[in-house]
Amino acid sequence: MKKLFVLVFVTLMSTSVFSTNENPEKEQVRTKIVQLLGSPNFVLDKDVKTTVEFLINKNGEIIILDIDCNTLKVRDYIKSRLNYKTIDKNLELKNSIYTMPLTIKKQN
Repeated sequence: MKKLFVLVFVTLMSTSVFSTNENPEKEQVRTKIVQLLGSPNFVLDKDVKTTVEFLINKNGEIIILDIDCNTLKVRDYIKSRLNYKTIDKNLELKNSIYTMPLTIKKQN
């Protein structure tokens, strides 16, 4: 149940990145990122807010450029789950830099 709450929260927070755009490809990217992140397998002492900067290369892979987070465990988790993971080779959103805020909630 706790992991479900974390996943739902990450999903809702990541929606804000692309919510102002009505581009279905950006929505597809957001959905895939939430799916790839899944639920973390570690416990946090407090909520962790971070911003992930990434681009999508010509092969449709996510390339992590920066993770603005002081918690090494969270940075490593995000990078291991997203870096060089394929989203869709046919996206037209390639070779642009995107920023996505994420919040990982503390599990009670």
